[in-house]
Amino acid sequence: MATPTTRDEPLLDFAADTAKAANLLLQISGTTLRVVNRIQTGAAAATVRMPELLQLQLAPAYPIKKVFSTYEYNTPYPDSVTLAQEAKYVEVPNLGYGEEQQYDALSTIEEKVIEYLRAILQSETAPICTARVFGIKDTWLLGYRIICIDEKQSIKATITITSIIYSFDSEETTISGPSVIDFVRKE
Repeated sequence: MATPTTRDEPLLDFAADTAKAANLLLQISGTTLRVVNRIQTGAAAATVRMPELLQLQLAPAYPIKKVFSTYEYNTPYPDSVTLAQEAKYVEVPNLGYGEEQQYDALSTIEEKVIEYLRAILQSETAPICTARVFGIKDTWLLGYRIICIDEKQSIKATITITSIIYSFDSEETTISGPSVIDFVRKE
């Protein structure tokens, strides 16, 4: 497990790598740093539906074969007071095909590493929804959960915002992120 003093990189890069391994997003706005959990379980901040919801698109996540981590830890020699450094490899399998993603370990306890890797896999394999909404929604922030109901497609998507784009010319806000999808007839 690396520390910023053992790396030859800026502290912000180290923070970004640590956030990635912990399944978090970093958002810098002026002098404020926000840390956002990518797996939100709280209540939704807003609900939008037609006609305010202009468009809702669904896309499957990129296929991931496995997520894994390699880290070093100290183990005692038998019948001795000295320690040896050993490399440990931990993986969480997913599919028989796809991308293999490596993440830094945030712990040297295998159960904790597996817990972090499972959380990463959960958010990385979620379908991605993109919603265009009428109006400039400047109160929505990264990490907010927005429920989008499209009665034409019979879809209800709860989007955890990981991207926000404002179009001031057409007065639209486009959000996207990992989503929970439900099929509905009428809500």
